[in-house]
Amino acid sequence: MKVLQFIASNGWGGAEKSFVELCNELSNTMQIEVLLFKENQIEERLSPKIKIYKLVSTSGRHNPFLYLELWNLIKKINPDIIHTHSAKASEIIYNLNKFIAVKQVATKRNPRKGKVFNKIDHVTAISEDVANSIYKDDVEIIYNGLLRENIMPVKDANPVFTLLAVGRLDKIKGFDILIKEVSKLNFPFYLNIVGEGDERQHLETLIDELGLAEKITLLGYREDIPSLIAAADLVVISSHSEGFGRVLVETLFYGKLMISTKVGISIEILPDELLIDDFEIEKKVIDIYSNKEKYNKLFLQLKNIHTKSFLLENVIHGYVEYYQRILNEE
Repeated sequence: MKVLQFIASNGWGGAEKSFVELCNELSNTMQIEVLLFKENQIEERLSPKIKIYKLVSTSGRHNPFLYLELWNLIKKINPDIIHTHSAKASEIIYNLNKFIAVKQVATKRNPRKGKVFNKIDHVTAISEDVANSIYKDDVEIIYNGLLRENIMPVKDANPVFTLLAVGRLDKIKGFDILIKEVSKLNFPFYLNIVGEGDERQHLETLIDELGLAEKITLLGYREDIPSLIAAADLVVISSHSEGFGRVLVETLFYGKLMISTKVGISIEILPDELLIDDFEIEKKVIDIYSNKEKYNKLFLQLKNIHTKSFLLENVIHGYVEYYQRILNEE
């Protein structure tokens, strides 16, 4: 089976990381080739087993030269399936597929934009929340899977209660609300926020205005997120919206405890005790601080129940079966 994977992205974030991990792991099972735009941060992270094609045309959805280039490339590659990731790539191939007629699988990664997914025959969603945003009856839910890393165990307890938040510095992540909420805490704490983005200046100003420079640190981009999660007393997801929630899965793998707003897979995985209502983060954190043993025990039970579902090797089996089912259709 030859599957051509396509993502129309030139950045690097959770979606791109999941794309790379999926392609690399699938390449151990089948022939995987990848289609990217010329400017990207993905190709250097792909396995040497994978053949990469880079488009020279600009990435506009209505660029006729792009469609001509794609038509020639896909005829040459002759894949059994084209698997598109996120809305832009999925719409481009959907438009082109009126002329080339190759089986398309399209993966929706967030519950917001993407009407094109309502039109494509074979659609996967990375969570129930995302699936509910697609107006089709036969959406296949396949979670993102992660490779579990071996990290050094944390031996010493933090001298001060330490919170961690991870994500690009964007308004949708709710870090401004998180900062305002923890400013109300009546016990000693540290908050580390990992990530980069356009909101950095705004968040730095907010931290200074609230007099929290000694308590809150913007750590920037980090490669050692599993170790940071393992070291934290509590991981907080404060997002307004998430398609999946990679940080939640990483915390299931490595962390002691987490709470989340009702976004992405948190709705499916976390009990009410670990979900944040109406961004009342201060209230939830105080309760956890006062009842650490109870909450840590609850989260350990969740880890034992759910971790296996998000191992990349198990997710790969789901995609292989789905591809095979599509190819067996008449």
